[in-house]
Amino acid sequence: MKLENSHLMLVLAPDPQRAASLVRRFFQRTQLVRYDELRLFAEECQNAVAAGFMPRLEEGLAANRRALDEVVAELQKAGIRSLAELARVPQGYQSKLAHTAVHLLDGFFGIDSAFYNLVEDSHWLSDQLRREIAQDPEDYYLLPLTGEMGFAGRQHLVGALRGFER
Repeated sequence: MKLENSHLMLVLAPDPQRAASLVRRFFQRTQLVRYDELRLFAEECQNAVAAGFMPRLEEGLAANRRALDEVVAELQKAGIRSLAELARVPQGYQSKLAHTAVHLLDGFFGIDSAFYNLVEDSHWLSDQLRREIAQDPEDYYLLPLTGEMGFAGRQHLVGALRGFER
């Protein structure tokens, strides 16, 4: 069995090659997700000077918002309506959902990250960075990628995702 995830990364770099290098470095160093194969789509790397840059970035942000909304909806289906109720959730599926929601909010990269802002280590885009991109668009790139991990011989999915335990 294989798990494949697509991500769109925002990078501050002088050129597409350096942007790709920074993304590879991020994946070599992150402890939260380890992919067996990382495919960067350099031909689709887009500089902020391009007309389609901001709409593509906004699509990535919207995908993160949808993922977060879906997780919150699942928690609500399970009867979680307040932070006080969340504090009493037993360990299991619902606590994993809460964990995913918090990661999307706090900026820890995960397999659910559709868009990731390497500049601010965030799933979102601050107003300040939005202004900086508008001021110096040639310094910012969006780089799409696909990460793949196989599970043959691995005991379970969580072990494959937690590289820091190896």
